Amino acid sequence: MANRPPRVAHAASGIISLLVLASTILVLAPIPPFGSPETEVAQFYATHVTSGYVYQFIAGIALMAALWFLAYLYTRFRREVPASPLPVLMIAAGTAWVGFAVVYLGLFQIFSGWARDPATRPLLRAFSDAYVLGFMFSAVPAAVVVGAAALCTSRAAGWPGWLKPAAAAVVVVQLLGCVPLLAPGGPLKAGGPITYASVFAVIGWLAAASVAAVRSERAKPGRDRTKSYSEA
Repeated sequence: MANRPPRVAHAASGIISLLVLASTILVLAPIPPFGSPETEVAQFYATHVTSGYVYQFIAGIALMAALWFLAYLYTRFRREVPASPLPVLMIAAGTAWVGFAVVYLGLFQIFSGWARDPATRPLLRAFSDAYVLGFMFSAVPAAVVVGAAALCTSRAAGWPGWLKPAAAAVVVVQLLGCVPLLAPGGPLKAGGPITYASVFAVIGWLAAASVAAVRSERAKPGRDRTKSYSEA
């Protein structure tokens, strides 16, 4: 029973990620979507300097919690599906997804500096459009993360069956998130609702899997769980 608290804590990290990310809604207003006027873009970054930095910090914590949960899933899936390459694919795509997002978070400080200087505002608008559009590339590794993780789950290992169809829905959302890359001026604009939907869909699925993981960890006898993870 000694290993129960650490295992449950690791399993709960996906829930933590969602709760922390959800708190960012109260911190920062939505970034101007692709194609927004120069004045709107400059005003946004000039107005939300402090809240933008707070947002970076909180969102960074949420992403690290998501990576923590993926590391937990990796160690667990190594035991449950030892012959499958999917756990490696999941953790590799997850690392790329989180790394990509963290780099993009850091650009906010640069944009806030440009917003104060009228001479750099045209450059700011161009980079802001590239920022929100380029971020949609993260939908690709995000889809791989959820798809690979879902395919590793099974009822026999204590995972609920609905995780797979839920993952399919999340992958569809990620595919929709790629639409702005093909049609930047279309109805699905980068920086608009589809951007936030793609992020929260992934984190939401991970949180749902996290709830299932916590339940299964709490249901396992301590001795069996200790043995299983020592053999993994």
